Amino acid sequence: MREKNIIITGGTDGIGLALTKRLLKDEFNRVIIIGKNETKGNKIIKDINSNKIDFFQCDLSEKSEIIKLSEKLLKLDKIDCLINNAGAIFEKREINSHGIEKTFALNHLSYFHLSILLLNKLEESDRPKIINVSSNAHKRYSLNLNDLENKNNYNHWKAYCQSKLLNVFFSNIFSSKVKSKITCNSFHPGFVNSNFGNNNSSILRTGINIIKKLFAISNEEASKMPYYLITSKNIEGISGKYFVKSKESNSSIYSQNRSVANYVWDKSLDYIK
Repeated sequence: MREKNIIITGGTDGIGLALTKRLLKDEFNRVIIIGKNETKGNKIIKDINSNKIDFFQCDLSEKSEIIKLSEKLLKLDKIDCLINNAGAIFEKREINSHGIEKTFALNHLSYFHLSILLLNKLEESDRPKIINVSSNAHKRYSLNLNDLENKNNYNHWKAYCQSKLLNVFFSNIFSSKVKSKITCNSFHPGFVNSNFGNNNSSILRTGINIIKKLFAISNEEASKMPYYLITSKNIEGISGKYFVKSKESNSSIYSQNRSVANYVWDKSLDYIK
């Protein structure tokens, strides 16, 4: 059996790290984790102490860094699976070096851009997969197609929910836009007790952490869902679907709007030019 190369963005913490550890139990998996914090990433490599894991540093909210990352990843003989997992919520509206709002840049554009850049290398795999971590939060809002970056009346929760909606749109329309054997699906991991939200002020961070302690599942439990999507033969060839608790589910009715999906795709292409 050929070794599988699996890339996990946001792999230094939370679901990404739990999934990494789960995948490494299989001797045929090589995992490349992507994270912004180089110190944290290098410590994970040292602690796990395996020749089956690598860490690449990248601020995925920055277009130039995604391009540099892709140049490294394209040196692999093939890519079997790309798990777009990195994400954050920003209490106050922040922009990257290109003036793009960070929730939109990190939670959506990084998924889209990295996937597009790695298409040819994914094609080298026998059964290539792109798996996007979305959320049932995508059902909370629709999109203002004239203000995808929430320049007007910014609200951190709305911006986050809309970014997860964009993940679903990207996954749903991928196969009609890219004629390929690559499958692309999204899933809801559940409400997870990760470090999500800890980049914000003490008030928002404390509120999120209280709710997580009361209602959230563990990262290890949440990692079962993407592991299933990576390894299960039951979903081979299935693309453009949304999964919850290891079962195909219905994304929001709005997320199935083809004209909006086409607009989002074309607009995303404009951003990464």
